[in-house]
Amino acid sequence: MMRSLHHPVIASGLLLATMASPAQAAVIKSAPDGFLSESSAVIGVKPARIWRALTNWSNWWDKAHSYSGKAEAIHLDPRGGGLLLERWDKNSVQHAVVLSAVAPSSPRMSGGFGPLRALPVNAILEFSLRGEGSGSRLTMTYRVAGTAANNLDTLAVPVDSVMSEGFSRLLNYAVTGKP
Repeated sequence: MMRSLHHPVIASGLLLATMASPAQAAVIKSAPDGFLSESSAVIGVKPARIWRALTNWSNWWDKAHSYSGKAEAIHLDPRGGGLLLERWDKNSVQHAVVLSAVAPSSPRMSGGFGPLRALPVNAILEFSLRGEGSGSRLTMTYRVAGTAANNLDTLAVPVDSVMSEGFSRLLNYAVTGKP
């Protein structure tokens, strides 16, 4: 019996086969007034392909972490001043504003994701892509700052968990075309 390349076990195997180093994700710093989380991996595809995957946000983001319940409602306009915007029916949520987009190496956005949306925080999400060996290193850094009254250290791990899951889905999408 032939198996489809879209079978989860085969897709996971393809992702592992194209990774030169395992993905690493961690909360680097955490305090009541902010946190820094980072995910990084080397995969066997070129930066331009990762950029295309990254800018097609709706194709890899998990619908469970959307307001509409539909990943296809989320779109990224990858240029300075562009938005990461979710639209459905007569509703919309602005997730982030694109601060800079230097293809194919570094999109940077400002926006508080998940529980951070309700807090007065400054949150910067940055992706860094660079060629490494026969593939590329993709690093996602999320820097969040606010006041100590925000108790951001209590949100660091849950927010990092969702962002790290998104990072893994992005890697899988860049390699296999499926999140």
